[in-house]
Amino acid sequence: MTNLKNEGTKTVATRIRPFKGWSILSGLVLVAAVAGSAAACSAGAQATSSDNTFTKWVTTSAPATGVVANMIGVVGGDVGAGTYAGEILSMNTAGTTTSIHALYHFAGSKQAFTADVNVTQDETAGTATIAGKVTDGWLKGASVTGKYNVLKTCIMPTPANAYGTTCFQGSLHVGP
Repeated sequence: MTNLKNEGTKTVATRIRPFKGWSILSGLVLVAAVAGSAAACSAGAQATSSDNTFTKWVTTSAPATGVVANMIGVVGGDVGAGTYAGEILSMNTAGTTTSIHALYHFAGSKQAFTADVNVTQDETAGTATIAGKVTDGWLKGASVTGKYNVLKTCIMPTPANAYGTTCFQGSLHVGP
């Protein structure tokens, strides 16, 4: 009887023998988890939205090209410090509201994009709202919202300013 018991114990002990590869398996699981985490962080680093600032002014009219006016200026924020260029494609004033269709080009030190925007400017308040879509570059296809204030005396030099010292300073949010 004792012999059978020992044989049973021996068999059980053999079947439950520890797996010596657990440390290797644990290491592989840890490596996979770290790699997955790094990939998730990398994917998260690719922005799905951005917040940017601008100061712009109107420079010249260009009716022969179908552009009502050109604009230049500076940008900052998530795109990085850089330059602004724009074209006013159409403009209509009714009462104290001016509706503008324009292209905004943000060329920052980190990112660049072009947005097709519609601007509603309140001439009495000296403010405007912006809505549109990125048509080229960084975050292409994303929605654009923003606002600006009309500054009768700009806070910076505005070379070739068609309106003297008037500039437009605001922000542009790109994304959801």
